[in-house]
Amino acid sequence: MLIIKLVNEQNKCRYAFPKDVENLLKYISKPEATRYPQGTGQYLIGMAPDIISADQPGAWERADKLFYNQIMLFPKHPSSLVMHRVISFEAEEGQDPVMAFMLAKEVAAFYFNRGYISFFGVHTDTDNVHIHIAVSAINWWNGRKFFIYDELGLLKKAINCWYQNYISGNPTPLF
Repeated sequence: MLIIKLVNEQNKCRYAFPKDVENLLKYISKPEATRYPQGTGQYLIGMAPDIISADQPGAWERADKLFYNQIMLFPKHPSSLVMHRVISFEAEEGQDPVMAFMLAKEVAAFYFNRGYISFFGVHTDTDNVHIHIAVSAINWWNGRKFFIYDELGLLKKAINCWYQNYISGNPTPLF
């Protein structure tokens, strides 16, 4: 079973300042967690819009600039500038970092198609492969604060469907 955690809501944490966003993006893209295969210059990180390649150094800095520019474009921003999401895989589901990366790209597209930029990293440095996603709390279409009705329900349904298709050999886009 996949586990989806809405960190802001479940841990009652906020990323209220640009420095908080920067620290989260650094954490998501930390090289020791996202390098795959080990010993290479490839990293399991990405963004929607798809403007950051997984092998580019300093990707978090480019993502941070985009998040920061959006904050400046819409100065009347919410109390939390970014939403932090985590998707983890239990051992029986396999620990395939490439599959997790494919899923992360799909989930990032889920948010982007609703007007929110996102940055993700697949962490392989623990017993369970997991995905961290930072989602802008400001809609790039209209500047409104983050809101997706039944976000967790939509994500669970779509991710489980995608995962079942993936293990049956027929991965299809989520959204």
